[in-house]
Amino acid sequence: MVTLNKFYLPIALLLALGLGWTLGCQSAGKNISKDQAWDIVKKDILKEQPGNRVVYLNNTLLNAGQERKSWGDVHKVPANFRQAWLFFVDDQPDANWGHHCRYVFVDTETGKYHVINSLNPPDSLEGMSQIYPPTGAEKQNVFKQ
Repeated sequence: MVTLNKFYLPIALLLALGLGWTLGCQSAGKNISKDQAWDIVKKDILKEQPGNRVVYLNNTLLNAGQERKSWGDVHKVPANFRQAWLFFVDDQPDANWGHHCRYVFVDTETGKYHVINSLNPPDSLEGMSQIYPPTGAEKQNVFKQ
C-alpha cells in the first residue's frame, strides 16, 4: 500500500499543477479590450444616447490604486480591479468647468465598472485620446451596430 501512495502522489500533484496552469491561461485570455470596454460604456453608461458629450479614453491600462488627478480631486482605480480602462466623459463640453462629468473605470477581468461623478476635468488630457465624437479618419457612427 505504501508503494501505491508513493506512485499516485506525484501523479496527482502533476495533474493538479497542469490543471491550475491551464485554468490560469484561460482566465488570462479573457481580458476586456479597449473596444469591449468602450462598448460597455456606450451601452451601460451612455445608454446608446451620446448627445453632445465628449468621451476620452486613457491610452494605457491603469493598475489597482493608480491615480488620475483632476482639478482638486484624485480618482483612483478601485482596489478590487487588478487593471482598468479609464474613460472620461464630459457631459457638457460647451460649458465652462464646474459642470457634470464622469470618470469611468472598466475592470479588464470582469467588465464591471465604477463611475465617479465629478465637476472637474483631468489636470491634463495627456495620455488620453478623444474617442467620441470620433475625429479624423475614425469618423463614423460609433453608436450603430
